[in-house]
Amino acid sequence: MRGVDLERYVFDTGLTLSILWMNADGTIYHRYGGRDSRGADHWLTLPSLGSAMATSLAAHRTHQVIARVANKNQPLTLERVPSFIKRDRGECIHCHSIRPALYEEQLADGTWTADQIWRFVPPSRIGLDLDRDDQSRIVAVVKGSAAEVAGLRVGDSLGSVDGEVIATATDLMFALDRFDSSGGQLPVVFERDGKSRTVQVELVKGWKVGTAQDFAWRPFKWGLSPAPGFGGTQLSQGELRGIGLTSDDSSFAFRVTYLVTWGENQRYGKAAVKAGVREGDVLLAAVLPGAAQPQFTSVDHFHAWWRLTVQPGDQVELEVLREGKRVKLQLTAIE
Repeated sequence: MRGVDLERYVFDTGLTLSILWMNADGTIYHRYGGRDSRGADHWLTLPSLGSAMATSLAAHRTHQVIARVANKNQPLTLERVPSFIKRDRGECIHCHSIRPALYEEQLADGTWTADQIWRFVPPSRIGLDLDRDDQSRIVAVVKGSAAEVAGLRVGDSLGSVDGEVIATATDLMFALDRFDSSGGQLPVVFERDGKSRTVQVELVKGWKVGTAQDFAWRPFKWGLSPAPGFGGTQLSQGELRGIGLTSDDSSFAFRVTYLVTWGENQRYGKAAVKAGVREGDVLLAAVLPGAAQPQFTSVDHFHAWWRLTVQPGDQVELEVLREGKRVKLQLTAIE
């Protein structure tokens, strides 16, 4: 990403793959490569790629070239962002490094808001699922969702959403990303029985917000604070049985293999050490007083939950297994 203009090439930087089909005038025909919590390759199929390429070529043939306006300002590149400059070693810049650096800038200038966590949300956030190969075709509509209330049905084919022509799930996610998180009427043009129709999908304030499990796959979670200050490796069912636990006791546990007591985030690891967390402990549970105990599904889920739920000053109750005994700890989260 070194030298890439972040204002011209807009995509979900947490991805494994992103393709933009563009005209030289800057117009982006279609986007490809989106993902969700179901896996990095859920939306990646050869039929969908071929279809998106053909649709983009068709759009190119009819495109009216737009005269490019000279930009007197320098492109926004990551290596010009102050929070990244301090850690730039002149090496390859990975896509997932972008959001944490911009997040730090927004924190510093007071423009950060929590709803900005939820970028490029999946179709499920409005109650839809799309076919993997024909990514304009609706294959599921969640009962009671905004999409169902608006009248969308299985088998409908999306034409455009908020003016964005939909050829891929990533096109839809881009359209949803641009739409205001405070809600409103999202215009959707679709085809049913060979006829074009239009509905307004009514979205309420906070409609983009998902769960910690939805967010768990995103590398951006590592840049958010506060952090637990420790992590490790999830135990298999065989390993759980080996230390005397059954699936009834715990379907999830991880062994603490590191405490972050070094580097720029060492304050979190030192807070964990102060609370009594040790390498080799097996974490069985983490919960906020008075709240339901989260049912973690992975170590990433645990880290996402902590960053989205725990606030500085919160007393997080931990339960660990140490030398065959269950130990209760209390960790005070810090900024």
